[in-house]
Amino acid sequence: MTGAIEIITNMGLFSRLQDSLDRNVRQPGQERLTIMVIPHGQEKIFSLQLNWLMIAFLSGILMLAVGLSVYGLYLHHSRQREIQRLKDMYGLNYTATLKIQEQTRGLRDLQEQVSTNLEKIAVTLGSEPEDMESLVGLSDARSRASGALFREINSRIDMAPGSRYLEPTYGMKTLNTYLEDRSRLLESTAFRIKQGISVYRTIPLGRPGTYNFWDSSRYGMRIDPITRAIMEFHSGFDMSGPHGTPINATADGVVDRVLVYDPGYGNAVIIRHANGFYSMYAHLYRPLVKTGQPIYKGQQIGLMGRTGRVTGTHVHYEVWIGDGKRVDPLPYVCGTDLDSATCQSYLAEN
Repeated sequence: MTGAIEIITNMGLFSRLQDSLDRNVRQPGQERLTIMVIPHGQEKIFSLQLNWLMIAFLSGILMLAVGLSVYGLYLHHSRQREIQRLKDMYGLNYTATLKIQEQTRGLRDLQEQVSTNLEKIAVTLGSEPEDMESLVGLSDARSRASGALFREINSRIDMAPGSRYLEPTYGMKTLNTYLEDRSRLLESTAFRIKQGISVYRTIPLGRPGTYNFWDSSRYGMRIDPITRAIMEFHSGFDMSGPHGTPINATADGVVDRVLVYDPGYGNAVIIRHANGFYSMYAHLYRPLVKTGQPIYKGQQIGLMGRTGRVTGTHVHYEVWIGDGKRVDPLPYVCGTDLDSATCQSYLAEN
């Protein structure tokens, strides 16, 4: 009995719900709106009946169409702006490409000149002819560069098959390959030059100081400045200056001897250099180095004076090849001094 009452109660609720839906939703939605069109000069009248649900549906369609149209216009304008940006960028890239290509040609010409000079220097410094013949030329460098870039394109997933870099890329890659091939030659040439510089620093070249000396007596036969009566052989090159003028070593070496109050040379320093060279600096007011001390080119070794057998303040400079075998110092002095009147005269004569 209780179950039957519950069924009846539920059916009553369902009936009231149906009445509410009919009254609030279905009936208003089924109400019709009549639209009448009356043409001028015609008797026939057109009428169109729409319910509210249909009107709501058509309004939604219309709003959707308007929204899609506005979105389409927005996409169109955005695409046009992007196209214009890409066009501008293409123009800039194209101009830059032409400039890079022109500069690449200039770099190639410069590289050829540098390579030619490098090869000449290498041959002068003793490089073997076989080393020159093994160097890659520009055409071979271009082939190697193109092959390397082709393999790079094929290995990249972001580039389609058959793609190609811009021409300046190939030009720069060619120059890079060309230069890399010569890097070994450049390294060996630099090593030879460093060796030459190290040898150069051990040869006594130039004047024994930075002061503007005046030359008072050269190597060779001369009248004895003390007696003025006999001829004597002068074994060095005299350069005069103020008392206490700094005297510097003309090459790297080691102090071989320091003479103190020698009857002839007075205070003197003798430096032993590599390859059998010696240099001597005599009549010093005071030596500033000791026997066995390493010396570098340009290092101050003493002060100019007038000790020993002299008539005035000066430095007596000698160059030896072997211990005691004196040679004319002037060619060595003029090896770096190109401005003094003495060296200009010597170079003009020789």
